[in-house]
Amino acid sequence: MKQHFRFDFTFPRNYEVRVLEAAPPVHPVEKLYHFPAEMEEGDRSGAYLRVTPSSGPAWVGFFALGFDSDQVVSEVCSTPDADSFCTVVGGYAYVVKAGNPAQWLRVEQSPVVDLRVLSHHGLLLFAGFTSITAVGNSGIAWTTGRLSWEGLTITGIKDDILHGHGWDALADKEVSFEVDLKTGQHTGGARP
Repeated sequence: MKQHFRFDFTFPRNYEVRVLEAAPPVHPVEKLYHFPAEMEEGDRSGAYLRVTPSSGPAWVGFFALGFDSDQVVSEVCSTPDADSFCTVVGGYAYVVKAGNPAQWLRVEQSPVVDLRVLSHHGLLLFAGFTSITAVGNSGIAWTTGRLSWEGLTITGIKDDILHGHGWDALADKEVSFEVDLKTGQHTGGARP
């Protein structure tokens, strides 16, 4: 399985990241880290990334694949924190300190079907099927309540308000919602 990654380095960064074509050869200097650290049987496929922080040794990370699907995100991007990067592998999102790979978090929004870089707001937005999570310069900023029964679409952002629509199964139609990008509070939408 070959992952096709998009790259977005809009935010300033203190590191370089590149996707490796295959598992790296054993290297006495570069340490290999696994994300998540405790692998399950299903976590045998994923992506290898080589990370070179501005200060400190280079290292390689193996990031477990979420889903092998074109419907989910696979992307590497900088974050509002110049010392951290984000990688999404088959819809599983990881935010990692480039200079200290033991400091990381997995964004619980799973799978990620839309990733937005909002440099003006200092946020990365991770949209799943029913809610949206924002990551700022110090980690998770907020997660919305449920916005849809199943499936949501971000239709635009104006000022500090995100606009979108989600599926309302009872009404059998798409309904609109708005999310305040500063707080994650929402109005509208539908949920069971």
